Amino acid sequence: MCKCSRGCRSVEDAYDYQSFINSQTGNSHGKVYLDLPPQANTGSSRRYPKILALTIFLYLALTASLRPSSPYSQMSASLPITMLQMIGSHSDGQANRYTLNRNPWPFPQLIHTTNWEKPKGYFKGWAPGDNSILAQLYRDRLPTWLPEAPPAGFCKWLSSNHSNQVDREVGDGGGTGRICHETKVDGTFYNPVNDPLRITNQDEEILDILSDSFRNGTVKIKHIALIMLESTREELFPLQQGSDIHNIILDSYKGRKDGDGVNALLSQLTPVAEKITGKAGCWKRTNGSDLAKVPIPEWNDTTQDGYGGINVIGGFTAASLSFKSLAATHCGVWPMPVDSFQESEAQSYQPCISQILHLFNQNKGAKTASNDFLEQKWLTAFFQSITDKYDRQDIFNNEMGFEEIVAKDVLEQRAKTRSDLEVINYFGYPETTLKTHVRELIEKVQREKKRMFFSHFTSTTHHPWGLPRDSKKIEYVNTQGKMGWHRDFNSYLNTVRFQDAWLGELLQLFEQHGIANETLVVLVGDHGQAFKEDITTRTGTYKNGHVSNFRVPITFRHPHIPRVQYEANTTSISILPTILDLLINTGSLNRKDMTIASDLLHDYEGQSLIRPYKSSRNGRRAWNFGVINSGASMLSVTSADAPWRLVIPLDGASQWRFTDLKNDPLELEPLEKWSMEQLVGDVRNLYGEEASQWVVQADAVAQWWAWERKRLWGYKSTK
Repeated sequence: MCKCSRGCRSVEDAYDYQSFINSQTGNSHGKVYLDLPPQANTGSSRRYPKILALTIFLYLALTASLRPSSPYSQMSASLPITMLQMIGSHSDGQANRYTLNRNPWPFPQLIHTTNWEKPKGYFKGWAPGDNSILAQLYRDRLPTWLPEAPPAGFCKWLSSNHSNQVDREVGDGGGTGRICHETKVDGTFYNPVNDPLRITNQDEEILDILSDSFRNGTVKIKHIALIMLESTREELFPLQQGSDIHNIILDSYKGRKDGDGVNALLSQLTPVAEKITGKAGCWKRTNGSDLAKVPIPEWNDTTQDGYGGINVIGGFTAASLSFKSLAATHCGVWPMPVDSFQESEAQSYQPCISQILHLFNQNKGAKTASNDFLEQKWLTAFFQSITDKYDRQDIFNNEMGFEEIVAKDVLEQRAKTRSDLEVINYFGYPETTLKTHVRELIEKVQREKKRMFFSHFTSTTHHPWGLPRDSKKIEYVNTQGKMGWHRDFNSYLNTVRFQDAWLGELLQLFEQHGIANETLVVLVGDHGQAFKEDITTRTGTYKNGHVSNFRVPITFRHPHIPRVQYEANTTSISILPTILDLLINTGSLNRKDMTIASDLLHDYEGQSLIRPYKSSRNGRRAWNFGVINSGASMLSVTSADAPWRLVIPLDGASQWRFTDLKNDPLELEPLEKWSMEQLVGDVRNLYGEEASQWVVQADAVAQWWAWERKRLWGYKSTK
């Protein structure tokens, strides 16, 4: 059991400044220091940095002794950022570099000390640089809410400066992920203060349409269901009349079937997704009259008009490889641009959702089950109807600490006879096989007076798009004669319909057990799926950078949250911070848990999607990245402030690819070149100077980002 010597402190203390002050008197291991640039060899020049550093130290010591105990309150609102800038001014070249592990940040002017941001509340500040005292303070902190033996996921604070042990036992965090591996200073340590890319929107107010409902207590989040939708594209969640993909389907029937008949059929494809997202299918006849309302026998939704939650328009996945996407969604981290699921062999550089919930559990001790849900412990579960042994998914699930995992092997063990299970693809069974197990999970949670975190990964929408025998296959797209090349797409659409109905059944289970009004349901596509209808040269996700593999639905559903259509070029790494923000601001955590969540929220790279999204800040763009299957070959880049998209060949075996998603949303006219120089020149000629400069920036930032992910995940190439 690891032991950390700490004094008794208030749980509100988010930063142990007394330990920082004490560390100045003889404990060099945890010392906070100013790494001053070298000066000319004169007595006065040598004394000046020492005097300045001593002045800052005395200032912080004085404020630490006089100010009340609350997160970062010891650091004065007038913390001398200007004094830090003075240090930097002696050698701008050194002060503005971010040279961690020989990976220099390519745009030092953007992280100049004049752009540094002061700490405020739980915000630890933003001050990237080799000489940043704020970054050093964060690096040497030991959060006061951290228990003596924390659950897996919180090892970075224990093993950076606070112990020489290689492996450390951690507390009861559920699952089998129970060992902290050594993390040397800045080896695999993520420091939000020192991250040149990080843009937070926590200083923005919650969206007006949401704030009243949050304040008056009508939104209660007792349970969370996180549903990852296999190969699910945003434009099919739901399918809408008049969309590009709808027009592709109509074109396949030209001269063979009237549009009204096709639309009547298509209107029945995703009715549940329409209700979940609040995006109507807008299905009409050619004469303008509405088509008949589609009944949803699977789900009796009782949500009032104008409510239902937040649906993101413009969301992208962080990876077109399922398990890398799983890590991004559950842990709020960027995956690595390396082949296969190497992340499973490492520890996430940020705590995953389930690990945070286990920390909440640990704080509650061995209390008797309470009727107050704020005092109840969480039960974490992961369900899927296929194998979890592919590419080490089971290892990562265990690392995340799920207490109950149901996958193919468990389904087979629990089945009365193997004939009760119907294999539909080379991975396993249809999602409906899980229904009884989900029901039992809900009943267990209710019986034991616990809160539920239920993670579920769908699978039927994966190739080869098989269906149960009792599912009727419908021709949504013309597959006759010369249109036979649409068969794969049509098979996929049939599984989209099956998945839609399954989601209805799942939500109805919540209704039947009386938990629908207190359950936050988060839905996200793991990645999209490209077909010949999108790009004729390559289908699927493997080494395919087409945008149809990256546009995914992201939705936060709750019957009492006002309906919001949230437009932003964001990614799935924003899901975890948004969940924390929702739990905090709906009063769905007790006091101790809220303190922890409020502190952790400021550590993640993703922005919260219940606040205005920041597309840029002080000249820095909000960059988004997408690792392309299988990982090491290609990387896609977008930024929230521009419509452009770049696909970078990391292996040199494919072309650079530039598209303008505003004017070419289907990427029908990509600009592809074998060299960066050629691409930049052609982009300048066709799209202008601003676009060409964006390409240069995107490439430079992506190359830095790629190396940085490997550092944070502790990846060492075997090549």
